[in-house]
Amino acid sequence: MKVMRLDLVREAEKRKLKNRILVTRLRYLGDVIITTPVIRALSERYPGAEIFYLTESKYASILQQNPYLNGIISLGKGLTGTLKTIREIRKKRFVAALDLFYNPRSTNILFLSGVPIRLGGNRRARKIFYTHNFKVPPETRSCVKHHLSGLGKFDCNPRMNELPRVYLNDDEKERGKKIVEDITGVSSDRKMIVAIHPCGTFQSKRWPVKSFALLADMILESFNAEIVVVSGPGQEKTARQVNALSKFDLKILPLFQIRTLASVLNFCDAVVANDGGILHLAVALGKPTIGVFGPTEPDIWFPYEDKGPFTLATESLECAPCHKDYCEGLECLRNLDPGKVFNKFLDAVDWGMSS
Repeated sequence: MKVMRLDLVREAEKRKLKNRILVTRLRYLGDVIITTPVIRALSERYPGAEIFYLTESKYASILQQNPYLNGIISLGKGLTGTLKTIREIRKKRFVAALDLFYNPRSTNILFLSGVPIRLGGNRRARKIFYTHNFKVPPETRSCVKHHLSGLGKFDCNPRMNELPRVYLNDDEKERGKKIVEDITGVSSDRKMIVAIHPCGTFQSKRWPVKSFALLADMILESFNAEIVVVSGPGQEKTARQVNALSKFDLKILPLFQIRTLASVLNFCDAVVANDGGILHLAVALGKPTIGVFGPTEPDIWFPYEDKGPFTLATESLECAPCHKDYCEGLECLRNLDPGKVFNKFLDAVDWGMSS
């Protein structure tokens, strides 16, 4: 059956509107980052269009400096934030909106905003609040391709192997350089700087702190390097535990706003991270990245191997993927040998140096 494709230039002309397009993914950090290829694909298909992005305020800054965006709409908390956002969307008079989250809040916001063309997923009863729906082909596994697959309705033929991108300006890059040099006391032209992120929202995604400490020791015994430990709010204890178990003095980073953290990671030579937002951020900055995976499906959430200096460290067990938030045994991560992760680190660093 032929798929109906909407030419948004023609649709805007019919309605006497500017070709102004809204993309939305309300949360979370990694999920917003992996939608950035959608923004670029729309911009390339509709070079004269104005493209805006709607997301929750805590994630909005990660989209700043994106050359394919004309603006960012930050969604505040509660009913007040929702009503303010609806008014802002109505004022901008978008011709079309693409909802990449299609949860109840984003569905209602777009419906009440009166955007004439609303494209969202084919999920439950919510699908009736969109003017058009898209289905992700069952063979599509990659989280990046998952979002790109909806663009066919907007007459786009995106590059399905596109990588996420986060953009920094020169001042931000210089700020990251200064922060790292101040914390480590060394310049990167004398030492390799490696960031590790041993934390995670869910217990089931955290490689044991002892394993991170052993990996840090292997890196520091093999390279003239410094290791900086990244943590998030409420995760500082985990960073201190890794440092306490290491034979070396690791440098624990303070808590940063997300763009400051991005500038710090940008100055690092490699990043080792558990499955989560920091992992996707490192990839989006083009850093040699080693992703440590346990209960989730890496072919979905780490579709980056062979596309750059990105390597996957995981153990295949019969019980995985289980998608649990908590696991008493956690064999998938406890059985992951630090030596194996170190070899993956070497692969990523070699790729990064040769590119």
